Amino acid sequence: MEAPGRIWFGYIAAVALVAVGFFSSDVRAVALAGVMLVATVAGEWYRGRQAALAAAAQDADLPELVSRWARGWAYSRGFPRPEAVPGGVRIDVGEPGRRVEWVATDAPETLAGLVDTARATPEAWLSVVTDSPGSVRPWFAEGGLQADGEEALMSIDLAAHGSRELPEGYRAEVAREGGVIFVTVRSGEAVAATGRVAVIGADAVADRIQTDPEHRRRGLGGAVMARLVSAAREAGAVRGLLVASEMGEPLYARLGWHAEARVVMARSAPPPTPVESRHG
Repeated sequence: MEAPGRIWFGYIAAVALVAVGFFSSDVRAVALAGVMLVATVAGEWYRGRQAALAAAAQDADLPELVSRWARGWAYSRGFPRPEAVPGGVRIDVGEPGRRVEWVATDAPETLAGLVDTARATPEAWLSVVTDSPGSVRPWFAEGGLQADGEEALMSIDLAAHGSRELPEGYRAEVAREGGVIFVTVRSGEAVAATGRVAVIGADAVADRIQTDPEHRRRGLGGAVMARLVSAAREAGAVRGLLVASEMGEPLYARLGWHAEARVVMARSAPPPTPVESRHG
């Protein structure tokens, strides 16, 4: 039975119980009717809330998707919340070789400024979300940044996500830390595959889906993602977001994810390394 049918059935059943209680003076029937009515109203409110969240998630434009993905990615990795900047966000990553990262769309009015800022910042990354990677790379070259590959910003309605079973001999463990859900697949005691998803409101941002080289081509990545999606839906998420590597994109596409845009990346030049004098 569809949700609206269940809701109307709840109202009808509650009214019927009230009528039975009234004519038979059965207090328990009236009390049961009250409980059923409360449960039905709560269920209707929850369904309406989920529908509103889903509509908001699906209607987002590309700059908003970029911001939402960046927020979930930063939360997944324990970075500070991204700071909004013209054209995108700034993330304090704090890792060697990647101290700070800007993630932005390819709007020309802001891209030139971000290229200049990234070039002037040691160990900085700039990731540009675009429908035209070929038009962005010249900005990197002319701005003195080192191009560093291409990935895909992907999304999915979590209700449409494909399911995958674990092969024989593997087991999955699910753990939660705050709003981050972790899945670990083991073969015996050895870790065969891992993944995580950060749930923020209606969004589930998947991250670090990895399979040990000795266990690849057995469907473990899909099984990890399916379990992450199931847990994220239980936590209230309705829209999935991720940035996929060239290797991972075909896997996610088979599970129902679709590419919203390409992500082209560049880095600033590393800081100069001090050179000891040969003359003592």
